[in-house]
Amino acid sequence: MSEPIPTVSGQPIAWFAELRRLRPLLALLLAGPGHGATAIGLSADETGWLAALPVPLRRGADPGWPPFEYRDEAGQYAGMCQDYSDLVAARLGVAIEIVPGLDWNSILASMRSGELDVISCLVKTPERSAFMAFSDPYTTIPAVIYTRTDSPYVGGLRDLRGRRVTTIRGYAITEFLKEEHPGLELQECDTPLECLRAVALGQADAFVGSLVVGVYHVRKFNLANLKVAAPAAVPPLELRFGVRRDLQPLTGIINRALATITPEEHTAIQRRWVTVEYDPVIDYSLVWKVGGVLSLLLLLTATWIVQVRRQKQALQRSEQRLIRQRDELERLTQDLEAYGERVARELGMAREAQTVLLPDLQTVEEIYRLHGLHVDSRFQPSSELGGDFWGLRSLDTSRVAVMAVDFSGHGINAALNTFRLHALLDGDREHAGDPAAFLRHLNRRISPMLPPGQYATMFYGVIDAARDVLTYAGAATPSPLVFPADTDVPLVGSGTGYPIGMFDDSLYENRELPFPVGASLLLYSDAVTEGKMHNGERLEEAGLIRVVAECLSDAPRESLVQALTGRLDRLLEQPLADDLTIISTTRMANPGTLPLAGPSGAG
Repeated sequence: MSEPIPTVSGQPIAWFAELRRLRPLLALLLAGPGHGATAIGLSADETGWLAALPVPLRRGADPGWPPFEYRDEAGQYAGMCQDYSDLVAARLGVAIEIVPGLDWNSILASMRSGELDVISCLVKTPERSAFMAFSDPYTTIPAVIYTRTDSPYVGGLRDLRGRRVTTIRGYAITEFLKEEHPGLELQECDTPLECLRAVALGQADAFVGSLVVGVYHVRKFNLANLKVAAPAAVPPLELRFGVRRDLQPLTGIINRALATITPEEHTAIQRRWVTVEYDPVIDYSLVWKVGGVLSLLLLLTATWIVQVRRQKQALQRSEQRLIRQRDELERLTQDLEAYGERVARELGMAREAQTVLLPDLQTVEEIYRLHGLHVDSRFQPSSELGGDFWGLRSLDTSRVAVMAVDFSGHGINAALNTFRLHALLDGDREHAGDPAAFLRHLNRRISPMLPPGQYATMFYGVIDAARDVLTYAGAATPSPLVFPADTDVPLVGSGTGYPIGMFDDSLYENRELPFPVGASLLLYSDAVTEGKMHNGERLEEAGLIRVVAECLSDAPRESLVQALTGRLDRLLEQPLADDLTIISTTRMANPGTLPLAGPSGAG
């Protein structure tokens, strides 16, 4: 992640590493005294107070918390917090120097004793507030629960009572767990890697910590038997600057510097150090609801069995009593049947209402007539209600927008979220032609509406017939596939980007793929690539490309979805574990009468 250092015979050049370490200080010297303070508009009193500080300011940095703080291969401090510290130092025109050789708990002790002046990467707690003053937060870290892939179900901290849970010694999460969840059997470690390895080796049952830090260590050290089990219901981990209590005016000055950091600068830092892929999770709230209904039915069944046994015993005593009991059972059965019919009818109405969100045949035919785009689709929910939907929109005479959305989980909560998002889509006509801007503004509006831990992946693309180009932006969506007219080998796009609703200030990037006459765009939900085949292996993206190539060799592109879903029904285990959506958009050479019936769904 950090800038490479020149080597000679495989050994780093010492002077270059030292030069890179002093780069922020050199930049300050070249800018001149007071340059940064003047740039951010400090008052004369603030500038004078800042100039009177002993320099350089002594900073503590945790060497074992990547990607936020760590030592790189050359032994130099790097990470997201280092970048923010360099920015603040440059804005203020002061030198901030790391005091080396300290672990996290030593850093806190040195701050308490006055041997350090500032920490650039920590969470505010009541205990730390006794000897430190804090700046405003500059980023927020989601906290999650990690378990082994073969572990029993964990839906939250309540499910970890009596289990061995690893946390990092001295961290804010650890303090919170000790106070609010005394039923947890906490095992404190010195580093995130030590905590995660304890879980992977079976020495502990779970780790509670940062999503970003955990994903970094799982990938780097190949801890393949670990998974993100559920969000951790802990206060937001807001990273701040902390300063010595006697230097409290410095916090206001740091806040002035932080306020000058642009959204683009924030995004650049996050993209450099943070790479998080989402993993769709089951809507466990619905599982518990269904479990409750099943428990009720089991209870009713047990009660019915007891009643039958009593009836058989009472048959010997009174035929009349048997008749009355039989009549009572018939009445109960009728009531249960009526209730079941009502529930089925209400779920059917909800499903019909959700189907209205999808483009109808008239819309598909109009897109075909005006733009020569043949669109076919398949939507198959894994339960009564799904969290997927897709859409089409004609922007002008040459441009058409196509989108695909997949909310985390499925069932009732996911379906409700589709209605929330669909209500916002038509409200942003201004950015409809700019996919990245469209996703950014949509994300800002939907984020406050979503319950904690819920988000969506989304593809939004604009097909421009005048330019023969597909311009698109992705929000953690599966890779879009564009098949040129003369080949079954696709151009594989990128769906990377933060999911909608995860961070309210996320930015997205426009990408382009050629899309001339005869080209086909294939969009699909992760239920396709993550679906298990009969041999127990996942299909994956490479398997999907292979299956599509087989379909294209046997069927015209206009019937690709029909041919593809037929093969997937035979290839994948049923029923599916998630909602399935497939959309094929083909640019026709000679548009005429719509060759097929248009979008399809599955009951």
